[in-house]
Amino acid sequence: RPPKFPRSGIRGSGFPRVACKAEAAGARPGRIAMRDSETNWGSCSARGNLSFSWRLVMAPPFVLDYVVAHEVAHLVHLHHGPAFWRLVDTLTGDRAAARRWLRANGAALKRHG
Repeated sequence: RPPKFPRSGIRGSGFPRVACKAEAAGARPGRIAMRDSETNWGSCSARGNLSFSWRLVMAPPFVLDYVVAHEVAHLVHLHHGPAFWRLVDTLTGDRAAARRWLRANGAALKRHG
């Protein structure tokens, strides 16, 4: 079970980002949830529900920003094609740096909890 401090942390830093990025993408998310996922940082269902790993609160803000942008982009494009990545890039800053950070540090974050 995730500790209480990350739950409040992601609500404070992640959920407003979802609203802002969804508006910028012209999309409307369904439910937004935090999960104790050990495999995915986030997910977007076919119904537009977004889920995020609570462990993201331990990542730098630019990484959380990227994951939120990635999942919000799935509200518009349910694939990883060029249009999807163009939208991600319009919704977040340095996608490459965030992905590098997750590759280098993600395993350590996933050991928590």
